Amino acid sequence: MPITDFNGTWKAKSTDNLDAYLTAAGVPAEYWDTIKSGTVTHEFSQTGDSVTWKNSGNDGRSVTNTFKFGQTFGETGMDGKTHQTTITYDGGKLTSTCADIDGKGTQSRIVREVAGNTLTETTTFGSTTAKLVYQK
Repeated sequence: MPITDFNGTWKAKSTDNLDAYLTAAGVPAEYWDTIKSGTVTHEFSQTGDSVTWKNSGNDGRSVTNTFKFGQTFGETGMDGKTHQTTITYDGGKLTSTCADIDGKGTQSRIVREVAGNTLTETTTFGSTTAKLVYQK
């Protein structure tokens, strides 16, 4: 599956354990409604071994990061914060790992996979995991 299978606009369909995850991760309350009911647009392009990934939300925010798979880089999130992240792509799964997401040594990991018109994100902060399902 090419990385471009993740391209498109994805509308939130369902979540599991999201409130616990957002609380554990310290996500400000003003982002909760957008995360829970919003849409996310992923746009990927690849030149050689460099990948550019633009994320846009229904709140008008967008962020673009360029990286190489398997190499740690300063990823800017939708909240404007930058974290040292490593992204891999294996078996159709796009995995983002941050070894110290909160400055206290807590690991964060997001595994994204596409099946047909469904994007599933399994996101973990420390020992708390949530699942978000989107439809194209």
